[in-house]
Amino acid sequence: MYILHGVNDWGSLVVHLALEELGVNYEFKTVDYKKGTLASLSYRALNPLGLVPVLETPQGPIFETAAILLYLAEAHHALAPQVGTSDRPAFLSWFAFVTNGLHPTVMALFHPERPLGAAHQVAVSEASFTRMRSQLDQLEAHMPLAPSILTLYVAMLLRWAICGSAYRHHTLDISVYPKLALMLRDLEERPAVARVLLREGLGPQGLSQPVYVGADFTG
Repeated sequence: MYILHGVNDWGSLVVHLALEELGVNYEFKTVDYKKGTLASLSYRALNPLGLVPVLETPQGPIFETAAILLYLAEAHHALAPQVGTSDRPAFLSWFAFVTNGLHPTVMALFHPERPLGAAHQVAVSEASFTRMRSQLDQLEAHMPLAPSILTLYVAMLLRWAICGSAYRHHTLDISVYPKLALMLRDLEERPAVARVLLREGLGPQGLSQPVYVGADFTG
């Protein structure tokens, strides 16, 4: 049995989706970050970085979203091309592109004050929005769209880009990317995805049509 430590609509969402898609036995344990749980000694024993997600496995705890997803895909021979197959190299390339490129870009849109401070957050948001559009152009054109840990990861990031940018005019218009928009709608129709969206309180169209929740700064 797995234990997933996470918070609704945080980075643990994609791991939650993957576990449900795999149909494995797991428990989703909500981390009470407001009470300082992330800084507690017991939690730091699971993840010394004090972040979510953490997945407790039979082999011990594993942290970092990408590592968890690859672990699950390899352990259960699902949701990713397996080692030695012809599709594996391209899959790994796009998976790294998303984890190392798109994820930090979307986070900079949600928290533009973090990289350089509040005085530069407008410029950071502008640059991040431009970079995100370029990254999504590449994904729209080249990314394999079969359900996988890659598509689940991108779906989570697209949800955040649609509903979480600090500046409303830097939120994502997903209709500009018809293939990615269709991917989101197709995922929402999958029973496993629908169950997780319900459990995390995101609504039946929580990937493709989330409600804007950003700070909506002006400037």
